[in-house]
Amino acid sequence: MNKKLAAAIQRDNELEDAGMHSDDRRTCWTHQSWAEDCEDLHIKRGVGSNSRPA
Repeated sequence: MNKKLAAAIQRDNELEDAGMHSDDRRTCWTHQSWAEDCEDLHIKRGVGSNSRPA
């Protein structure tokens, strides 16, 4: 994972903790990637949103 992605995941985590809806994440907590890179996995496998565990 590169530094830019790691920083974006951390930022999304903080925003989600502050009330942002998990569907608004730019990153995917489950796959540790950019959300757009794993979007098909969520749809095909029914994984659901990109939200991280509580």
